[in-house]
Amino acid sequence: MQTRTRLISSQRGFSLLEMVLVIVLLAMLAGIGSTLLSAGFNSYFTGRDSSEAEWQGRYALERLTRELRTVRSPSAADLIIAPANQITFTTLAGTTISYALAGGALNRNGVPLADGIAGLAFSYLQRDGKTLAADATQVFYIGVSFTVTRNGSNYNVRGLVRPRSFP
Repeated sequence: MQTRTRLISSQRGFSLLEMVLVIVLLAMLAGIGSTLLSAGFNSYFTGRDSSEAEWQGRYALERLTRELRTVRSPSAADLIIAPANQITFTTLAGTTISYALAGGALNRNGVPLADGIAGLAFSYLQRDGKTLAADATQVFYIGVSFTVTRNGSNYNVRGLVRPRSFP
């Protein structure tokens, strides 16, 4: 009987209270860790969306302004300036190009160039750069502005172009 008592007293374990405390502490550490991990993931996704919106905006603006520089002449036949969110023009090579906003996408000749676009607006300025042109013959500068949106990240894009062939 003595050997049996020694065996039972030498076999020590954790009490129920100790186990509960360990579980509570581990749960608290897991909660803090998951909060930090979640914040890191949210920051990454926000940065990615912001970067993608900026890239879309820069690409669309670069393509649009590059082609606007090649408008053949400031005449009603080569430059159609109405409505305010659409432009149609003829290039020096004789190609007709149209940019318009349709369903949140910036379309070039009916083909989507960039998506997530809001508030596309063209402005047409006279030689002084301040006065709005009433018709195509008075246009000296063409301004473009729009906003690219990606999952709550907004990127505002603006550009001002003077076509090469304009006097």
